[in-house]
Amino acid sequence: MNVGMRWRLAVPLIGLSLLMVVPAVYGTWVFWSEFGNTYRSLSVVICLALLAQLGLAVSIGVRPTRDVPWLRIGLMAVSFVVACGLAAVRRSA
Repeated sequence: MNVGMRWRLAVPLIGLSLLMVVPAVYGTWVFWSEFGNTYRSLSVVICLALLAQLGLAVSIGVRPTRDVPWLRIGLMAVSFVVACGLAAVRRSA
Protein backbone atom coordinates (compact mmCIF):
# COMPACT_ATOMS: atom_id res chain seq x y z
CA MET A 1 0.00 0.00 0.00
CA ASN A 2 1.55 3.30 -1.03
CA VAL A 3 1.74 6.47 1.06
CA GLY A 4 -1.16 8.22 -0.66
CA MET A 5 -3.53 5.32 -0.11
CA ARG A 6 -2.51 5.00 3.54
CA TRP A 7 -3.22 8.67 4.18
CA ARG A 8 -6.50 8.54 2.24
CA LEU A 9 -7.56 5.84 4.62
CA ALA A 10 -6.10 7.46 7.73
CA VAL A 11 -7.38 11.04 7.36
CA PRO A 12 -11.11 10.22 7.74
CA LEU A 13 -10.31 7.90 10.65
CA ILE A 14 -8.25 10.64 12.31
CA GLY A 15 -11.11 13.08 11.81
CA LEU A 16 -13.65 10.71 13.34
CA SER A 17 -11.32 10.02 16.25
CA LEU A 18 -10.83 13.73 16.87
CA LEU A 19 -14.61 14.20 16.84
CA MET A 20 -14.75 11.86 19.82
CA VAL A 21 -11.51 12.71 21.65
CA VAL A 22 -11.89 16.48 21.79
CA PRO A 23 -15.35 16.54 23.45
CA ALA A 24 -14.43 13.71 25.81
CA VAL A 25 -11.28 15.43 27.05
CA TYR A 26 -12.97 18.83 27.24
CA GLY A 27 -15.98 17.42 29.09
CA THR A 28 -13.77 15.58 31.54
CA TRP A 29 -11.81 18.76 32.22
CA VAL A 30 -14.86 21.03 32.54
CA PHE A 31 -16.99 18.74 34.71
CA TRP A 32 -14.15 17.35 36.82
CA SER A 33 -15.23 19.08 40.05
CA GLU A 34 -18.94 18.31 39.67
CA PHE A 35 -18.83 14.51 39.88
CA GLY A 36 -17.46 11.84 42.18
CA ASN A 37 -14.44 9.60 41.93
CA THR A 38 -16.19 6.82 39.99
CA TYR A 39 -17.37 9.21 37.30
CA ARG A 40 -13.94 10.82 37.13
CA SER A 41 -12.06 7.55 36.81
CA LEU A 42 -14.42 6.26 34.12
CA SER A 43 -14.04 9.56 32.26
CA VAL A 44 -10.25 9.23 32.33
CA VAL A 45 -10.41 5.65 31.05
CA ILE A 46 -12.77 6.73 28.26
CA CYS A 47 -10.33 9.49 27.29
CA LEU A 48 -7.44 7.02 27.27
CA ALA A 49 -9.37 4.57 25.07
CA LEU A 50 -10.22 7.34 22.62
CA LEU A 51 -6.64 8.61 22.61
CA ALA A 52 -5.49 5.07 21.82
CA GLN A 53 -7.99 5.07 18.96
CA LEU A 54 -6.52 8.35 17.68
CA GLY A 55 -3.02 6.88 17.92
CA LEU A 56 -4.10 3.88 15.89
CA ALA A 57 -5.61 6.15 13.24
CA VAL A 58 -2.39 8.13 12.96
CA SER A 59 -0.35 4.93 12.82
CA ILE A 60 -2.31 3.81 9.76
CA GLY A 61 -0.98 6.80 7.85
CA VAL A 62 2.53 6.77 9.30
CA ARG A 63 3.57 3.12 9.40
CA PRO A 64 4.20 1.47 6.06
CA THR A 65 2.32 -1.70 5.27
CA ARG A 66 1.94 -4.00 2.29
CA ASP A 67 -1.82 -4.43 2.59
CA VAL A 68 -4.80 -2.72 4.22
CA PRO A 69 -4.09 -2.60 8.00
CA TRP A 70 -7.22 -4.49 9.02
CA LEU A 71 -5.86 -5.30 12.48
CA ARG A 72 -5.40 -1.62 13.34
CA ILE A 73 -8.81 -0.74 11.90
CA GLY A 74 -10.33 -3.55 13.98
CA LEU A 75 -8.55 -2.31 17.10
CA MET A 76 -9.99 1.14 16.44
CA ALA A 77 -13.47 -0.37 16.33
CA VAL A 78 -12.81 -2.26 19.56
CA SER A 79 -11.62 0.89 21.34
CA PHE A 80 -14.73 2.72 20.11
CA VAL A 81 -16.99 -0.02 21.48
CA VAL A 82 -15.07 -0.03 24.78
CA ALA A 83 -15.44 3.76 25.10
CA CYS A 84 -19.17 3.54 24.36
CA GLY A 85 -19.60 0.75 26.89
CA LEU A 86 -17.73 2.68 29.55
CA ALA A 87 -19.85 5.76 28.81
CA ALA A 88 -22.99 3.68 29.34
CA VAL A 89 -21.59 2.36 32.64
CA ARG A 90 -20.59 5.88 33.67
CA ARG A 91 -24.07 7.19 32.93
CA SER A 92 -25.69 4.49 35.07
CA ALA A 93 -23.27 4.95 37.96
